[in-house]
Amino acid sequence: MKNISIIAGVYNEERRIEYMLQSFAWSDDIVLIDKSSQDRTVEIARKYTNNIISIPYQDGTGEELQRAVALATNEWVLFVTASDVIHPKLVEKVLDLINREDFDYDVIALPFALYVLGIRDPKRSPWCMVNKDILVRKSALVTSDKVHTEISYDSTKIYRMSPSEDVAFYHLTHETLEMFWERHTRYTRLEAGYYTDGNMALKASFKELLRALYVVVVKKKSFLRGWDGVALGLAYVSYFIMKFLYVWERFRGKGPAEYDRIRRAIVPSHRA
Repeated sequence: MKNISIIAGVYNEERRIEYMLQSFAWSDDIVLIDKSSQDRTVEIARKYTNNIISIPYQDGTGEELQRAVALATNEWVLFVTASDVIHPKLVEKVLDLINREDFDYDVIALPFALYVLGIRDPKRSPWCMVNKDILVRKSALVTSDKVHTEISYDSTKIYRMSPSEDVAFYHLTHETLEMFWERHTRYTRLEAGYYTDGNMALKASFKELLRALYVVVVKKKSFLRGWDGVALGLAYVSYFIMKFLYVWERFRGKGPAEYDRIRRAIVPSHRA
């Protein structure tokens, strides 16, 4: 019987990691990339796997992800985070698929249930996604060190499983606004650093912001979901607002230099 290797990147997840690892304990090969957690994350993880790659803290995984893939012993690899759990019935269906002799695909798009701030609404949420292609054959896998695009694939053989309300791969992210803003700050600042041309960066990030507004107001009409829809819509757009502002600050921001100039001009002890 073919099985699936699980690769997970984690940092300070002692509260959630056991839920995730128990959900994927059916796998015979779990590889963990730990980003120098300061809590009990690794201690808990060792109950489920000895394949733990320890790295300095970083938001992207890059070369470490390639190391994890190289360690994976199965033909198929599934990428997860501490936010994820999978329904047991979906596991049965997926294992049945990859063990069929006539199954000639390189990617399986799993039924996906994305929750943001505790809310799921496939019809109006700007994050709506009914399938996610995160189960990939190693032979078709492509990795990257850029956040949110760490994995992709070089194949057109994609099997899309039928969407399901309950039997799905669950991504339970941003449990609180505090977690939401903390991750927004990290990721948008990191993405702003990918640009090299200031003018092109500002144009690109502003276009992303306009597109986000279009998705929320016109395409999804998130406000029709009521106050929950308004909250989700604003939360979605806020990511692109922050990204644009970090790009602007990087290439045009003058705050520290200008404030230091003013202080040196008016505070005698700093005029020299």
